[in-house]
Amino acid sequence: MEQQPKTSRNQAYRASHWWTGAVAASLPLVGFVAADAGAQQPQVQAATLLVKVQQGATWSAVGAKAGVERHWIPAGCDGATAQACRWAKLGSPTPLYRAGVGADANSAALAAQLGLDRWYRVPIGNGEDPRILAALLQALGGAFEVVEADPMGELATDDPIWPAQWNMENNGTTGGIAGADISAPEAWVYAPHGGDGIVVAVLDSGVAAHADLAGRILPGWNVPAQNTNTSDICSSHGTHVCGTIAAASNNQVAMAGLAGQALILPVVIVNPCTGSESWVAEGIVWAADHGADLINMSLQYSVGSQVLHDAVLYADGLGIPMIASTGNNALTQPAFPARWPETIATSATDKWDEVWALSNSGTEVDIAAPGVAIDSLYGTSGTSLRTGTSMAASHVSGTVALILGEVPTLSTPLIRVALEGTATDIEIPGFDTLSGSGRLNAGAAVLAAITLGPGPGDVNRDGVINGADLALVLGAWGVCGCPCPVDTNNDCAIDGMDLAAVLGGWSSD
Repeated sequence: MEQQPKTSRNQAYRASHWWTGAVAASLPLVGFVAADAGAQQPQVQAATLLVKVQQGATWSAVGAKAGVERHWIPAGCDGATAQACRWAKLGSPTPLYRAGVGADANSAALAAQLGLDRWYRVPIGNGEDPRILAALLQALGGAFEVVEADPMGELATDDPIWPAQWNMENNGTTGGIAGADISAPEAWVYAPHGGDGIVVAVLDSGVAAHADLAGRILPGWNVPAQNTNTSDICSSHGTHVCGTIAAASNNQVAMAGLAGQALILPVVIVNPCTGSESWVAEGIVWAADHGADLINMSLQYSVGSQVLHDAVLYADGLGIPMIASTGNNALTQPAFPARWPETIATSATDKWDEVWALSNSGTEVDIAAPGVAIDSLYGTSGTSLRTGTSMAASHVSGTVALILGEVPTLSTPLIRVALEGTATDIEIPGFDTLSGSGRLNAGAAVLAAITLGPGPGDVNRDGVINGADLALVLGAWGVCGCPCPVDTNNDCAIDGMDLAAVLGGWSSD
C-alpha cells in the first residue's frame, strides 16, 4: 500500500478523534512527523505508554460515573491535558518498578533521586499509536515529566559458523591463529576462587537447569510474566550466555566457562525472544535490588528510552558493573544499552583476531571479545555453537566475575582500567571504533585487577590486608594442593613469599 503523506495522515487521524482546538494548537507538528515514520521507526509495545510524573504528582480517576468510561490523569491536570488523557483512553496506571526498589538506605536515596517511583506503565486504547500519544502528552507537559512509547528490541545473537571452541585458548590447530583467544587458563591461575559466590545477573531469555550449572542457579524473576519462572524460552540463548560466564570446569561435563564457581541470577526480559525496553529497565532494577554483583545484557535495542537509562543510572550509582553487547547490525553506533557510558560495550571477534563484520561499531565501544562460533551450553545437557555480540559480552562478564572473586571491593572504574588497559590491540594502534581498547585478555585483566586492589596479600578478600590474612597464612603454612586460596603467588606452597605479600601490603586502616 502506498504511504500517504505524513501531514494528511495526521489530519485524518485528528479528524477521527475528539480533538479540540486547545489540544491541537498545543502540539508541535515536528513531534508527529518524528512519531509517524511508519516502518522506518522501531517497533513499540502496543496499547502501552510509559509515563514519569512530576515530583509529588498522583493519579486520579475521571469519568467514574455509571455509564461513563473511566480514564486516568495525574492529579492537578485539567483542560487540554485532561481532555487528551480521555482521548488517549488512559487506563489504570501501575508502577513500573517493584517494591524491591530502596532495599537499603543507599538504594532508596538513589531511587528517589532518579525518580524511579514516579514511572508508570499506562494502558491506552486498543488501536491507538503509542508514539503519537507519547508525543501529544509530552508536549502538553504539566504533571507529565516524561512520556514514552515502549520500544521493542531483541537478544543479540546469530547463526553458528565453525565447529570449534577456540575462544578460551587458541593454539591454531582448529583454524584461526594461535593466541587469538582470551587466555582463560592464565586467568584461572590468577583467580583460584573461580568467582566463588559472585552473583551474575543475566538479563536474557532465562536459563535451563544444565548439569554444568548445577547448584549455582539462584531464584530469579520473569519480568514479562511477573512470576518466578526463569526457564529458558528462546532456543537456549540465555543458557548459552550463562555457560560462557559460569559453566563449571574440570568436571568432565560439557564445557568450561570462565567463572566456574559464580552464581547465576536469571532475569527474563523477553517473551520469547523479543521484548520492550521497559522490561529490561525493570529487570535491571530488580537485579540490583536482589544482590547482583554484576549484570550481563546480551541484547540490543535501538531507541534508548529514558525509562531504560534511568534504570542503568540506578545500577551504576550502586556501583554494579554492567556489560552489554554492541549489537549485530553492522551499524556505526552500538545498540542500547551498550551505547551509554555506564555500560561496558562489547563487540565480537573471530578466531583470526578480527572484529566480526556484523558487530556494531562506534566511539562508544569499550572492548572486544570472542563472539564467532562460540561453543557453550544448550538445553539441560548439550552444547551448541552460536555467533553474535551476545557471546562476546558473556566473556567480559565471566572475566569480571573472576575479578570480583579475587577483589570483591574493586570499583567499576578500576575494573574498566583492568579490562581496557590490558586488552590486546588487534586493529589500528590504540583505541579504535571497532574493538575499542582491543580484544579481551582475561588473564592479564585479572592480574591487573589484583594489583589495583589491596594486593595478593588480601587472602580472605575483604578489601584490607590485616591480622586476619596473617592468621590464615600462618595457619596454612607448608605445601598445599594447587590451587589453594591462601597461596598468594600460585607456587603451591604457603611460605615466606606469601608472608611477605601480607606484611608488604599491610593496610594502614
